[in-house]
Amino acid sequence: FKLSDTKNLHRGSNYQILEYHLFRVLRRGMKDGYCTADIEYLEDVKVADAEELQKLRELHNFVYNQACSWFQNLRNKFRTQILQHFGPMPDREENIQAMPNGPAWCWWLLAVLPVDPRYQLSVLSMMSLKDRLIKIQHILTYFSRDQSK
Repeated sequence: FKLSDTKNLHRGSNYQILEYHLFRVLRRGMKDGYCTADIEYLEDVKVADAEELQKLRELHNFVYNQACSWFQNLRNKFRTQILQHFGPMPDREENIQAMPNGPAWCWWLLAVLPVDPRYQLSVLSMMSLKDRLIKIQHILTYFSRDQSK
């Protein structure tokens, strides 16, 4: 893991934000009273075909805009709580395949969306950015309908 940020808490302590990496646990163990594991890092399947990549970019941009709209339409109380706890939504990346597990904003959004943890885990474990974006789009569509009531 790479340390990407350190935040101070109100109580004087701090916590560190690590860059995300998807991984599979190969073996679990214990050493000096600490849990240990041998892991294998996983990466999204990359899209090489130019036409498919363009479609993926369009989907990415659409879902990003949908996510921004959902977040902006939250009640101030909820939006403020999310910002205090998770910080602002990361910006849209130009190269959507640069990170091994997709754009940072997807991971931030999945952390803040009020969905069942089992469903969240199923989306987080996907190895395809396209599939992950489609699931996020479904979630946002559902919540956007709910917000308009």
